[in-house]
Amino acid sequence: MIKRKHFSVILIALAVALLMTMLGGCGRKKAADEPAVPATNTDPASQTESAAPAEPAAPAEAEVVVGRQDGERFEDIIILEGMEETVKYEHVRNGAIGFEMDYDYESFVRQSGSDRECFVSVWDDAANPENYLEVRYSPLDAAAAATAIGEILSNEFEISRDDAFMLGRAGSCIRIDASEVKGGGYMPDQLQMVYVIPAADGCRVATAHYAIEASEGFGRRFHYMMDTFSTVNCQESLSITGTWQTASMTVAEDGTISPEYDVQFTDSEILYGHMKDGQFAPDHSDRIVFFGKAASGGSRVQALASNGVQYTYQTCESDKSVLEYFETWQEKDFPDMYRGGASLSRNG
Repeated sequence: MIKRKHFSVILIALAVALLMTMLGGCGRKKAADEPAVPATNTDPASQTESAAPAEPAAPAEAEVVVGRQDGERFEDIIILEGMEETVKYEHVRNGAIGFEMDYDYESFVRQSGSDRECFVSVWDDAANPENYLEVRYSPLDAAAAATAIGEILSNEFEISRDDAFMLGRAGSCIRIDASEVKGGGYMPDQLQMVYVIPAADGCRVATAHYAIEASEGFGRRFHYMMDTFSTVNCQESLSITGTWQTASMTVAEDGTISPEYDVQFTDSEILYGHMKDGQFAPDHSDRIVFFGKAASGGSRVQALASNGVQYTYQTCESDKSVLEYFETWQEKDFPDMYRGGASLSRNG
């Protein structure tokens, strides 16, 4: 199918260009398998004769909220077919790839991989998704990445390239429109719109895939999502090493006092367990959603517990061997949400 083939060639183009230039960047693993999505197949998108979505009329200016956390949800208004529509958004912040944006979580399923974020229509067949937006990192500068992508796509498409396309938050980027079969004068069944967004550490490549009959519906939704896109610097691997322990203690039947939990950090999880015979034995884990630097210069780690609790560990300003615990992601609430017993100190 066209979309599968060109999904692959874009990745090949980026990989070839990367090898040719030997540029460094955030470590990237082999691409994950195609995402699984709900197996329903009722496409609500409207019919249209135009391949690329027309620029949507601007709704009333929405409040731009800086500092939303990954997973934070809110509502906004967009214009579809000349009508206002209230959309429920979820904020995405991916420090590994280096971007943040908002997506319509009632229309798309978020599928996270080690080297990409993918937002797939809830109406698509799980075995053959047609309408989805994928974001990846590239260490190439934007111009080099766009050239590599354009050369591959132009083998079978008549492409148009706009080197000064403006996104609402990211500003100027390169947009490549692949919506006409080369030499055929007609549109393919599957369209692609590629956004190459420059960043200090390379670029981000966001590719919108959608069926020709969905260009008005999904095409415009992707446009609104991309208008919320902005880049952040890729984060280094998590550097909180060793074993930590909670300030809270437990007393065993024999009177032995030990920490409630011993704790270790990976690049994606916080592991809670206990030391047994000198070895760490995990009991459970929570997912890390953000790792970065606190204003004080120490580390800040934000995680989501299995019961939905959002919490933050942050290096204590007066003692670098202590990670203070706050049962919130919102810095303004730290004074009220500090929990001393859950704070950590380095074990040894």
